[in-house]
Amino acid sequence: MSTNPPHILVVDDDADIIKAAHLLLRRAGMVASGAPDPEAAWALISERPPDVIMLDLNFARGRTSGAEGFAMLERLLAADRDSVVVVVTGHSGIAVAVQAMKSGASDFVIKPWSNERLLATIERAVALRRARKAAAPATIGDEPVVMIGECPAIENARALLARIADTDAAMLVRGPAGCGKTLLATALHRASARRDAALLGFSKDAPDESLAAARGATLLIEDVDRLPQDHQRLIAGAPTDIRMVATSRLDRAALRQALGDDALYRLNTIEIDLPPLAERPGDPLLLARHFLACFAARYARPPRPLTDEAARAIAADAWPDNVRGLRQAVERAVLLATGDCIGVGDLAQSVAAEAALPRAIAASLNLADTEKALVEAALKRHAFNVSRAAADLGLTRAALYRRMARHGL
Repeated sequence: MSTNPPHILVVDDDADIIKAAHLLLRRAGMVASGAPDPEAAWALISERPPDVIMLDLNFARGRTSGAEGFAMLERLLAADRDSVVVVVTGHSGIAVAVQAMKSGASDFVIKPWSNERLLATIERAVALRRARKAAAPATIGDEPVVMIGECPAIENARALLARIADTDAAMLVRGPAGCGKTLLATALHRASARRDAALLGFSKDAPDESLAAARGATLLIEDVDRLPQDHQRLIAGAPTDIRMVATSRLDRAALRQALGDDALYRLNTIEIDLPPLAERPGDPLLLARHFLACFAARYARPPRPLTDEAARAIAADAWPDNVRGLRQAVERAVLLATGDCIGVGDLAQSVAAEAALPRAIAASLNLADTEKALVEAALKRHAFNVSRAAADLGLTRAALYRRMARHGL
């Protein structure tokens, strides 16, 4: 059993509730963190998975249906079927709490709560979580796999995943590079009955060994359309106790031409299409804020909001590298930004004078190149007015001049 103190995440829009729970749980030797809404909660869960989640069911004033809480509960259980969730409700919401338990919650707490009863409930929940982990230890990492997005395509993918995860059905995921195909495949495995076994990758150099190792497990075949014919025949004739999950960047018609009928039949029991990020209205900004919180926690940086201009740029950009490109841009911004907010320049984006939409500067993992791009973009955006560019970058004029000299600008 773990010797670390239990970590409890309290998801509630009432700051006083979070504070009260934090004080009570801390006195009981537990670690508590708080999130005002599901969006903020996902960022915390990604960085530090909690033992127990105390989940309010309503986050908008005047609402009592619990729809937001039920959606969060469903996604929590899809990401980690061993999640232990204690729902929080008022006296008038007992029926809703009972419904939540039928949907997978472990227990419920009534507000205003008795401290003694709350502690007993949380202690039972912690014991349940640890018992579940002891009975089914994770072998591919403890971090939950979170599919962030509210567009219809992502909602449909999550719903389909929930319906098929505990079966042995093969799944084929199509979509452009960087759109989350491997993430979806991993989410399927984490929610399946095979989650105790490893999620194995298909080795093109040793295909027979890959199939032998995957007996009773899940086999991930990335870019399946690039397999040579002899590998395709092996896939088509693979034992039925191997669950196949394949990905491809090709559309259905092109994939049918690239794969033989037998291999395609073995892989496409369930097909899911993931769209490019540019076709997911609303999701880029949602993802950006999620990544901001995640990387701020990971790198011990202060949490900083997006400026209005940066938010508009993120929402409007085509993001040719999809979620992968957005994630990298936000990570760089968290590492390099010096102001109180994350601006357009921090994201290595610029707005051309003749263009209505922003365009991303070519991504680079080299910090010196990235700093140069940020400085150059700010100078161009402000017509080389050093004072304004410095303010945009959160620098003094002298600091900006030093960077200009360093990069020959």
